[in-house]
Amino acid sequence: MLSSGLGKYIAPTALGAGYAIAKMLSLRALDTELAIAQDFTYQFLAGILLGFALRPVTNQIYWKRTTSILFFSMFLLILGPVGQILRRLIWGNPFDDTFWLLLFPEIIAAIAVSILATILLPAPQQTISPGLLWRRLQKEINLSGLLKLFGCGFLYAILFLIFQSTFDESFASPFWLGRLQELLSLPPISAQAKVLLLFGQGFLNALILLPLFLVFFREKVELIVVFGSLSFVVADFSPAFANFQRIEPLLLVDQVFIGFCLHFLFVTAAVFCFGRNEK
Repeated sequence: MLSSGLGKYIAPTALGAGYAIAKMLSLRALDTELAIAQDFTYQFLAGILLGFALRPVTNQIYWKRTTSILFFSMFLLILGPVGQILRRLIWGNPFDDTFWLLLFPEIIAAIAVSILATILLPAPQQTISPGLLWRRLQKEINLSGLLKLFGCGFLYAILFLIFQSTFDESFASPFWLGRLQELLSLPPISAQAKVLLLFGQGFLNALILLPLFLVFFREKVELIVVFGSLSFVVADFSPAFANFQRIEPLLLVDQVFIGFCLHFLFVTAAVFCFGRNEK
């Protein structure tokens, strides 16, 4: 089986190859010159990272195949392409043709990875159907659950502003408040709109993590390690590898470090809100 022994390493590697091939072929169909400019090796490494991050939650939860594909497609899309769009709005970067040409292959690759992860890293049993997961989710989203989700959303916004203002070296001001003001005053949207977008991203991230807490019962430390690694790799580390040749190295290091701190602290808060110890 690909979920044990040597298969533990072969399956994520094969998933990495599938990610790179799906992304490069879809990009080639859209723009041949842009596809030639991409380095297949970096795409392959990004896919391997995704494979190893996904393995603990694909083959240790008793997903049915349809449940696994649906959930991980949404998970990868929300933390990946949707997160990229929201961050681009926050930074005030234009949505040029190149951005959309690169985003569409990311969407195709996310769906391909979800399908391949379900096939290459299957669960030993298949009992969790989409209907069962939805019923558990409905029971969890009561008044208390909504307040926790809102709290996670606000925490994400606060952590993002703190870490970007503290560690991002692209700001000119030597003082933290000045750097924060620079970030919030970036055009074209207002400071209030930026905070609202960050809250929305944090809310979505917590909401898409919630189903995992309902079916993955482990000690809180293990939940932090598994879900923190998964969120960090999907949102920051894997995209950093995929775009390694297009981003200035020092800026890339800053963003990866900020993403690491942000996602692990955010996931830690989500674990203490929604995590359940193994009985």
